[in-house]
Amino acid sequence: MESSPEKEYLCTLTPELIKKAEKELNEKPQWRERDIQALRDMVNKQQDLLARTDDAFLLRFLRARKFDYDRAFSLLLNFYQMKAENKDLFVDLKPSTIQHVLRSGLIVPLEHRDREGRKVIVLKPGRWNPEIVPLFDMYKTWFVILSKLIEDEETQVNGIITIMDLKDVGWVQVRALSPFYAKKVTSMIQECFPLRLKGIHYIHEPSMFDILFSIIRPFLKEKIVKRLHFHGQNVSALHEFVSPENLPQEYNGVLNEIDIEAWTESLLKYDAQFEEEFKYGFKELQQANKLVIKEDATGECLMGTYRKLEVD
Repeated sequence: MESSPEKEYLCTLTPELIKKAEKELNEKPQWRERDIQALRDMVNKQQDLLARTDDAFLLRFLRARKFDYDRAFSLLLNFYQMKAENKDLFVDLKPSTIQHVLRSGLIVPLEHRDREGRKVIVLKPGRWNPEIVPLFDMYKTWFVILSKLIEDEETQVNGIITIMDLKDVGWVQVRALSPFYAKKVTSMIQECFPLRLKGIHYIHEPSMFDILFSIIRPFLKEKIVKRLHFHGQNVSALHEFVSPENLPQEYNGVLNEIDIEAWTESLLKYDAQFEEEFKYGFKELQQANKLVIKEDATGECLMGTYRKLEVD
């Protein structure tokens, strides 16, 4: 089905990142236009799906799956199926409707990147009051923040890491964290969203951490498990991955505290963009379930119709 207007793509990658994208993601500048068009053709054949098909949007999915057409197509279908299956979460979803979570500082990206050029997101679940902030408001907030961060081409190539700061996490938060929610969030990040999650760093793990982690662990793919780091109270261990010059003082860095208010205000400007995004998706959930292509634990497609064109 013909979808969004095709917008001209302008590459913003540095020469170094272009080389990295070619080495790690199989992205070749001379083939980029062909690859984007191949994915667009696959999407446009789906009569019951109205999807964005502009170059910049499709390129996120190709990069997230190393330019394998089948896997990029699978990821895109999963992305829209996620929205179809959770319409109650995505109705009127925009920064202004979750600003109470944004202003709490629960989920905030750092201004600067880690030593590998990856975007750093700090999550502080100890600030979460389940009686005030519904669990799935955090899910919505993840979606909004990731949607904006992944627009950046440097982030698409280098990926994202998360600092999971568990300071002040207690039984109130642990009891409120359900396996259902854990599965939803991990599924979104691992199977439905066009991003490269390159690491999760746990700090200030509480005494009941084993119980907390046992809720999340069953839903993590093995490649993600291998990217987990547990630092305990040694926040300086983060410096191996993120320079102290790019960390706030609470992590033994040199920067001032994260300006949560400024970050929130910067997101609120994009309400209209998220309203525009809501018009895209499957016409019927039944059709979404029929079309979606799942991946197994290794990240390989379990079903596929198209193969990437091999050109020497």
